[in-house]
Amino acid sequence: MKLLFVTAQWDPRDIDSGSGVEYQVYAALKDRIDEIKVAGPFDRELTFFEKVIRKFDNLLFKKRLIKFYPSYIKHSNRIVQELIDDFQPDVVFSKVSVPLVNVDIPVPLIYMCDSTVKWVKDNWPHFSKIGFEIMERWERKVLKKAAHIITYSEANANVLINYYHKPEDQVTVHPIPAAFPRELSNYQEKTLSAGDVVNLLLVGKDYHIKGVDIANEAAGILNERGIPTKLRIVGQDGVDSETVKFMGLYSKRDPEELNAYIENYKWAHFNIFPSRFDAAGIVPSEAAAFGLPTITNNAGGLGTTVENGVSGIVLEKHSPPQAYAKVIEDFLQSPDEYQSLRKSTFKRYQEQLNWDVFGQRIFNIIQESVSK
Repeated sequence: MKLLFVTAQWDPRDIDSGSGVEYQVYAALKDRIDEIKVAGPFDRELTFFEKVIRKFDNLLFKKRLIKFYPSYIKHSNRIVQELIDDFQPDVVFSKVSVPLVNVDIPVPLIYMCDSTVKWVKDNWPHFSKIGFEIMERWERKVLKKAAHIITYSEANANVLINYYHKPEDQVTVHPIPAAFPRELSNYQEKTLSAGDVVNLLLVGKDYHIKGVDIANEAAGILNERGIPTKLRIVGQDGVDSETVKFMGLYSKRDPEELNAYIENYKWAHFNIFPSRFDAAGIVPSEAAAFGLPTITNNAGGLGTTVENGVSGIVLEKHSPPQAYAKVIEDFLQSPDEYQSLRKSTFKRYQEQLNWDVFGQRIFNIIQESVSK
């Protein structure tokens, strides 16, 4: 079987490119597909007019106008079309729609869609209204071409089915797995009871979206109530305090840095993830690889990534810091429940949140689509 793997700005051969999802998908398919050719990543050289628009879009629209400009569509589509014609794949796989908007795809297209334009527009409208309309028009064209769509959340699947009218049997939901090899997972017993210092971990690159302020305030509430609490923030730099430490970025390509990154998960009692919007959230799945429960809220697709009561606690959407602090206080009084949650968290990682399982499921979908 020959597969054309289409990407946009992230290189699927580089684990540090983007979130690392493209890398994990590519690695999983590479072990199962006879021949894979990668289309992309593509450069993003804009025309003079597009550069002018980008420079002034904040002034004109008060928001970012659009993610990809027409010249990028034209450039990437031309290259992908040439590769399809020359390589003649049996199947096309892509996690992005932009390079496929105006491409004629004569074979099954398997599209991995973490978040539709409509879903983002309704939940995190950080592009202009006209930009969303343009992007949704482009996306619709690709969704119609897709033989099967894989998404990470029930929430996005509902949009695909009810808004874009994709048949249910052409949509598969699977929670996003951890973005590192399964052999690095490691479950260790860790106790928690009244009087212990509580170690909280937050992993994320964006201060506001990932809710660092919420996590910081939750840790402050616990300390004020006489519960000694430490918070580590991975992925960002900042000013340390007695209770909060910024750990900066790690490279998963470097074995030593990867091990140092993983040590943060082993150190923590809870992964606190008060994201204001997340299509899925890889971090809770990474935490599960070490039996580390996640406390999050039902924003975006987090209610699928974290199974409430099984791999963590899912609070109401946009819950305040006090709600996170309350969950931790309750578990301090119930050490047996904490231990049970750690075990079920790791079990969920083993059964669903790793790329061995998800990679095989993607391959099965590809095989079925090609056979049809």
